[in-house]
Amino acid sequence: MNLFSYESKPMQIIMQLGDLIILNLLYLLCCIPIFTIGAAQAGLYSGVKVMQDPEDDTYVTTAFFKGFRNGFGRVTIAWCLLFVVELVLAMAAYACVYYQKVMNADLPLWASLIGLWIVGTLQALVTVFHSRFSCTAMQLLRNAFYLAIFHPIRSLGVTLFTWLPLLCLLLSPGMSLFMALTPIWFAIYFSGTFGFNYSFMKKPFQVLIDDFNETKEEAEKEQEEPAQI
Repeated sequence: MNLFSYESKPMQIIMQLGDLIILNLLYLLCCIPIFTIGAAQAGLYSGVKVMQDPEDDTYVTTAFFKGFRNGFGRVTIAWCLLFVVELVLAMAAYACVYYQKVMNADLPLWASLIGLWIVGTLQALVTVFHSRFSCTAMQLLRNAFYLAIFHPIRSLGVTLFTWLPLLCLLLSPGMSLFMALTPIWFAIYFSGTFGFNYSFMKKPFQVLIDDFNETKEEAEKEQEEPAQI
């Protein structure tokens, strides 16, 4: 087989790599207004979903913008509500560090940091949940909370990988680690990570889908029984 043929393995890998780079750049551009980060994450999940489905021949750019539009309402609302809470907790953490004398002892620094991690977890799970289920903004928040409780290990992994660049930016001395990995952040990190997150949450989501289908079948049987009598 010709190495430069579209059906050859090397060419398929190169094309997938190119798609990941395109998705990564689109995601970063759509994150610039900040309040659209949630919708951008929804678009990115839509793009990697297409890449992982061999029967779907939709272009990744088309899938991205379709996911972005679909998530702009409900996901943006849920994500921005969490972002407001995040800002409040961040200001509380700042006050704990720099204004210890005027802060109540009832709000120690660790409480703010734990709160920030919880909100960050919900932000990460809202968009990954939206990638498989259609819900309102409030339902997304509720389901993300349940997902974090019943699948803590997988939720921890999704959260860590989603916010790793931000953690490197805030925690590495002089932002040295973040700057060293800048080419990876801009080239392929987010698209690759969101593709991993989508696959990583496949098992718990499949359980939810099976439970939903089973409940639906039972409801349909209950509706049919009186007609048969």
